[in-house]
Amino acid sequence: MSGSGPFPVALRQAFVGRLFLTDAALVAGTAAGVMLRRWWEAARSLGMVDAVGAWPDRLPPRDRGGFGGVESRPRVLAAVQRSAGGAYEMLVVSAVHDMVVVSVLLAPNDDRHDWAGLAGRWWGAAGRPGAVVPGVLGSAEQLLGELPAAVAALAPQVLVGRLGSVVPGPGPEGAAVAVGGVRVWELPVPSGWGAGHRRLLAVSAEEDADELSRWSWQGTQAGAPPATVYLVVAARIRHQCAELRAEGPALWELAERVGRAAEEVAAAGGVAAEGAPGSRLLGLEGALGALEVVREEAAAATRRLRRRELDLSGAEETLHLLGEESSGLVGPELRLVRWARAQIGTVGESLALADRRAEEVARRGSAAADRLVRARRDRLTLGQTSVLGSLLLALAAIQSLGYRVPMPKPVQPGLIAFLASLALVLPWLALPRQEAVLLRSFGRGFDLLLFAVSGACAGWLVASSAAWWLDRPLPTLVIAGVLAAVAVGVRVTAFRRRT
Repeated sequence: MSGSGPFPVALRQAFVGRLFLTDAALVAGTAAGVMLRRWWEAARSLGMVDAVGAWPDRLPPRDRGGFGGVESRPRVLAAVQRSAGGAYEMLVVSAVHDMVVVSVLLAPNDDRHDWAGLAGRWWGAAGRPGAVVPGVLGSAEQLLGELPAAVAALAPQVLVGRLGSVVPGPGPEGAAVAVGGVRVWELPVPSGWGAGHRRLLAVSAEEDADELSRWSWQGTQAGAPPATVYLVVAARIRHQCAELRAEGPALWELAERVGRAAEEVAAAGGVAAEGAPGSRLLGLEGALGALEVVREEAAAATRRLRRRELDLSGAEETLHLLGEESSGLVGPELRLVRWARAQIGTVGESLALADRRAEEVARRGSAAADRLVRARRDRLTLGQTSVLGSLLLALAAIQSLGYRVPMPKPVQPGLIAFLASLALVLPWLALPRQEAVLLRSFGRGFDLLLFAVSGACAGWLVASSAAWWLDRPLPTLVIAGVLAAVAVGVRVTAFRRRT
């Protein structure tokens, strides 16, 4: 029964359960989709088998985008219901903005049914909401009832005591929040329920029963039921704030990582850096690459923070649109939005400061790397010019003096081929690291072909010289092939070290 004494505490007690999901709930196999299906099957197991609409697989188009407005009417995706003997039970899957809201109503319209029995009946079928899973933003239950005139006239503290005797679990505490003619209490959540679960008690005098119905379930001409709008926006805000708390340490650590990476670049590119120019270049390029990676990660985190801030701002605007009469109810959520905005501003500024310093360090590091590349290219160019110049000078002297090199004829073709291949290969050895990286995708095959030809020519020269020296034939093709493979292997190893 509704309570003890000469009259019941609340008449026509009803239960409303709500589940708040992202649109991932409409994708089969997701955790949110499994939860949605579980509630749907629970409703059917309680006899709600009259279906309205087909099973949803996507959100329908909406007239207004994003948060920041109360929609003219929730977009019903599907529903099942049962009505008999004055009792009305219904589960509705609807879309509010870009979220999916599952609402179940158990309204027996019979004072022999109380809140404890109605709540136990639903949660026994659907199961208690547990830990929040991806795509599930939270859940809520509302206990609705109409107060007889004698109960409605009780002093607030006396009314709280009388209601606490019939509310299942922890009862109301303190003064109610008045929303028009509806009195609302936030009830404590017992242990064993999910962190995103909420309990509300909403009652009104009998003459305000229509207002209670419009506020809790039916909605108003202005849009969705204010209770639905409030709870879905509050669930979104609380979910966003919970995620912000969870990722806060990682964001601060990310800002520190950007700073450490910048310090490594500064150390590698400073004048006090030790080591040969080649090793310094490799170390500096590695530090610059690591800094770029962590800066991209920080930029992605900053974009997520900005999206979260926009989402929270839209949710805040929606709460304000519920009207002044709901100010007492939405106060905790507005305070959460202000806290989250301050956290986002602080963390975002830390990331921005770290990125600005990293940008300056990266600019100086790139300039230092360019200087090292030019110095390395100059040294290699000088080396190859010296080799080719000495060969050309020797050939010019031989030709001008009419000197004939005492070289056996079998060795001469191999020597000519080797010198020609050497002239082709030497310029490639002077390529800086950036061009070597490009060779990986554009010209590496041609580069390796040149070194294979050079190795084969060297093998030809070695084989012909050894055959002449030993005065017996040798497998020239085999030796040339072996040296070609060795040259390619050396070049591949050099590529790996340089890139």
